[in-house]
This record gives sequence, structure tokens and C-alpha cells, in this order.
Amino acid sequence: MNIQNTLMAPMNDLSAIGPIQGITIIVPDRSHVALASVFRDFFISLDQFTNAETPRDLSVYTLDSCPTHDQAYWRGRTVVFWSDFHARWQLDNKQLNRAHQLLRLSRQCVLVGGGVFALCKSVCASRTVLAVHQNLRFVAEEEGLFCLDNGAPFAIDGRICSATSIFAALRLFLKLLEAEMGGFSAATFGDYVGLEVSGEPFHGKQEHLIKRYSGGDRIIGDCVAVMLEHLENTLSIVQIAKIMNVSSRQLQRRFATQLGVSPLTIYRSLRLERASQLVQQTSYSMHEIAAATGFGTRSSLVRSFKQQFGMSPTDARAKMF
Repeated sequence: MNIQNTLMAPMNDLSAIGPIQGITIIVPDRSHVALASVFRDFFISLDQFTNAETPRDLSVYTLDSCPTHDQAYWRGRTVVFWSDFHARWQLDNKQLNRAHQLLRLSRQCVLVGGGVFALCKSVCASRTVLAVHQNLRFVAEEEGLFCLDNGAPFAIDGRICSATSIFAALRLFLKLLEAEMGGFSAATFGDYVGLEVSGEPFHGKQEHLIKRYSGGDRIIGDCVAVMLEHLENTLSIVQIAKIMNVSSRQLQRRFATQLGVSPLTIYRSLRLERASQLVQQTSYSMHEIAAATGFGTRSSLVRSFKQQFGMSPTDARAKMF
């Protein structure tokens, strides 16, 4: 077997990865708990992005404080062992036994930074390919861990994954999400949170949903791009078609066939999404927001906003504070 193929396979094989629904983060001590909020923010953003009906359950414990649950509980969870990469994580025998138990019971494990030392003295130690930070590499190899030597920031070896740092771990989670939501959606979420750039600007969830349900249709994608460039000074469908060098009938037909709605309906939803962003993320007056999103008047904005979101812009802003 080609050694290069052997080493590269764990980097991309997602066949053993299940949905990431429940996440338990194990840290060395309480000083790491606050920093683990990076993971919490990542998954909260993911739930908001996907409009998840049931938010992902995320908890943070030390090995000594981690509660005992039955096997069925752990079979549905992703366990993350996380420690920084400045010094090795020293685990005593009791902690190692508990760590190995969680490694066996969980759906999948993610070892981050010094978290790779949770694998020490386990049956998987010498046969699991690991991405290890250069600060920890020497001592990890001394402990018999199998470290990648190509500088990769993360590795996937069956149900055990590893990342060199907390920042690399977020990129790893993006990769793991491909098994759950597909490569396109995972990459688009990466753009949304600023972790991965696809080469195209990300404007909002509406754009993502349109691309997803249209199957990446080029004409629809180009039309949406024109709409996003003209949210303030809105165009007619005839004007948009002229810019795209297609007929307005062709444009109408394509939207009806691929999305089951008219281009004007999509245009309106994009303008309302931008209005919602401005309501929640700025202190602009309603008159300014109406002008910036092509509604012209405050009353027109409020009426359309209520129809779309079930509340007034003022109420939506109040909910943010």
C-alpha cells in the first residue's frame, strides 16, 4: 500500500462521522472553561444559520467533574478533549481511565491541542493518526502517539479526530459538518462565520437557501447577485433581465421551475433580510433602513417586516437588548 495514500486517507474520510448534536467539552481545569466559549459561539451560530428546531446541547466539564451517564447518552455525543498547546496535559491514572471510557463510549472524539494526551496508554495510541502542534510533538512521540509529519492542522482517523489548536479545531468542525449538511452548506457556513472564504461574498441565509434549493442554477445565482447589488435602488425584473442579457420571460420561468416563486418574491425576501440585519445590528432609524432597503417609506417597511417576521422592526430591535 502506498504510504502517502495511507497517511492522507484519514485527513478526508468522513465515513465514520455522525451528526454533531450533543457536544461535551473536557478541559484540564476551570481556567479553560471561559475560553471554551469559542466552541459554544460556533455551534450557536450554526444553529442560527440552519434555523435548527432543537439547539445543540453543549456542556463543559473537567474530567473530575464530568457526570456519569449511561452508555446510550454518550453514544449520541461528540466529546472534545481540549487543552492549549503550550504545555502537555498531565493526566493521572484515574483521569486517564475516565478519558479512555469516554473515548470508547462516545459517537466520536475530537482531540485539540494538548487534548491528544487523553489517548496516552490507550489501545488506540499508536495506531491513530494525529495532528499535533509542534510544541507538543516531541513529548507526544515519546508517549507513543502517531503524529502526522506534514504540518496538517487537523486529522480525521475514523471516529477519532484531532486538531493542533482551538483555531484549527473550528476548521476541523467545518470539515466534519460536511458529513451532516454537505460540502456546499458547510463551506457557506464557514463563509458566514469568517472561517473559510469560498471566493464569493456571503450576504445572508436567504442567498444560501436560494442557491441550495435552485441546485446552484447559474441564471438564478447571477440574478440574485444583481438583486443584492441593488437593494437600495431597486430594479424591475425587466431591468435585471437586461443587465443579465436574458429575457424577462426566461427569468420568470427559471425561478418558477427551480424555486416555485417569482423573482420579485425573492427580491423582496433579500431586501427584508437586509432590513432585519440593519434593525438588529445598527442604530439606524426606521426611515434610514427603509431607504437603504428600497421600501421608500417607514410604513411600507413596517408593514412588510411584520408580514415576514411576525413582529415590528421596533420589537425585533428591542429583543436584541
